[in-house]
Formats: sequence, structure tokens, C-alpha cells
Amino acid sequence: MWLCLLHPFVIAIFFAFYIPKCFALSCYSCQFSFSDVYDTELNQDGWCANATLLKIKPDEVIRPCAAWEIFCITAITTTLTSFTTINRACSESCSTLCESVGYGQNQISCTDCCQQDNCNKNFTVDYYRNVMKKKDTSWTTPLEDEIKYNRKFNKMFPY
Repeated sequence: MWLCLLHPFVIAIFFAFYIPKCFALSCYSCQFSFSDVYDTELNQDGWCANATLLKIKPDEVIRPCAAWEIFCITAITTTLTSFTTINRACSESCSTLCESVGYGQNQISCTDCCQQDNCNKNFTVDYYRNVMKKKDTSWTTPLEDEIKYNRKFNKMFPY
């Protein structure tokens, strides 16, 4: 009789621990900041921003994501139009807009998202520039359904 009770318990343990690991996303996970370039203790991840990223052992740069982290992201920050920070990680959300931070510093962060294993590995300058192009479209290109909304409520915006 106790074997009948044990059977559902074993199945529950299997689904709770084994199945999520089989389907969990994995992403590159590192951060590099050019502002820390002279501080050798803080700046140990310089490889995060260049081709060395792909030459390091995968178990040192790739981590499994939690079940709720469904995106791999590459967040790029510029200060006064110069690249300053690259951050690669797992994330539960994906922002399609760029964020302006740092009052008076013209600091802008844009994020690129993907949903395949280890897909956040691009490191070329052209890639970084393409991601940062989104910062220029936030105010000049209407967002999805924005034109319909503005017309419906008689809002004027020069498209």
C-alpha cells in the first residue's frame, strides 16, 4: 500500500527537479565596464565585450537560467555616445525601449533579447551600434498601435 503512495511522490519529484533543468535556458553571464578599466580588481571581465568571450570555457561564462528567466539579454550602455558597459545575463523580461539614465551625462542603455541557448554572445562593434540605434527611434517612430490611439483620441503628433 505504501508503494502506491510513493509512486506519485516520485513522479512529482521528477517533474519538480528534472524536467525544469532539461528545458531551462542558458545564457552568457558577465559584465564589463570601461569605467573600471584601471581598477584590476573590479575589471576582471574585460573579455565580456570582445572575441575572448567565445574562447573561455563555457562553464565559466555560461550559466543556467531560472525557470522564470526566459530571455538572454545583452545590455549596452553608452555615455556621451561612447560604449561604457556591456552586461550579459538571463532575464525574466525584455525591454524594447532604451532607457536614459544619469542626469547630465547623456547615458543611455539599450537591451537586445533572444530566447535560444547561449544566444547573447555577439560582440562586434557593428552589433553594439545596431542595438544602440533603438535610442534614436524612441521619439521619431511611433510605437505599436500609437498612431491608431492618437487618431482615436484626436492627439496630434507629427508622423
